[in-house]
Amino acid sequence: MPTTVVPRRTAAFAAGVSVMLALASAPEPAGAEPPGKTAEQQLAAAAEQLEIVIEQYNDLHEQLGETQTRATALDRELVTLTEALAVHRAEAAQLAAQAYRGHGGQPLAAVSALLTATTDDLLNSLLMLNRLSRDQRRVIARLADAHDQLTAARSAARTLDTQQRAQERQLTARKQHIEQEIRQLGRLRDAAGEREPTAPRTAPRPPDLGDGAAATAVRFAYAQLGKRYQWGGEGPDGYDCSGLTSAAWRTAGVKLPHNAARQWRAVKRISRAERQPGDLVFYYADIHHVGIYVGDGYIIHAPRAGKPVQLDRVEFQPIHGFGRPG
Repeated sequence: MPTTVVPRRTAAFAAGVSVMLALASAPEPAGAEPPGKTAEQQLAAAAEQLEIVIEQYNDLHEQLGETQTRATALDRELVTLTEALAVHRAEAAQLAAQAYRGHGGQPLAAVSALLTATTDDLLNSLLMLNRLSRDQRRVIARLADAHDQLTAARSAARTLDTQQRAQERQLTARKQHIEQEIRQLGRLRDAAGEREPTAPRTAPRPPDLGDGAAATAVRFAYAQLGKRYQWGGEGPDGYDCSGLTSAAWRTAGVKLPHNAARQWRAVKRISRAERQPGDLVFYYADIHHVGIYVGDGYIIHAPRAGKPVQLDRVEFQPIHGFGRPG
């Protein structure tokens, strides 16, 4: 019977499955207006803090997706190991049955045969028993190895499940905090006499960029002008900053993670002089904002809660760098 080869990378793979949560402390809810700051300035500051929290939420959501992918791969490994374990058990049972039948079905028959055998028969019997013993040891060793790997994989699966449940609890708590911040921002906006801008009746026409992935992404971004800011949003009714850029490039066939810092790691770094329509512009030292460059010194982005998707100058906030998807 052919022997199933058990992948030895499984134990290392399973034991190394771990997802690190790197969540910063949540900002305190915006409070009373401090001296020297208008309600509008305080609203802008609170909105920026909220955007940081939103991007942390987006990063955690990406981590949960990766955890699910790893869990699915681990399930496949467990199936493979279970099948291999069954094969090894069948091989061991078959060898034992052959040895039993080969000596008349009596446990001591092999010893009796050796005492009465000729020299040739004795040699053949010893060789046969040695080979049989060696084969059995190999089967048992494979069986033990498969069992150890299966045990490790199951342990990793339990650990993975525990981590995922902990992540879900953190995600729920962070979601509640974000919703509290949104309500607080709404009250600050009302106190400042500010209302959420409505979508313009007509949107600017996108520049003629011809065909290609970048042109497709820019045209999509223009079509979203005026849509509301929505935390965790990736369309079609609302977006946050990284949700808009990932949705724009998705229409061009390029997959980007829904998180500004992760997008920065996924794109090709370019200089300011190299920027072209469709490139992404990343903001702040911790990269918690991103927009899509559309030419002539402008970006389209989802700025913050209370502000719709809009055109802005590239330098509207401190620039971290430029990147090109694809």
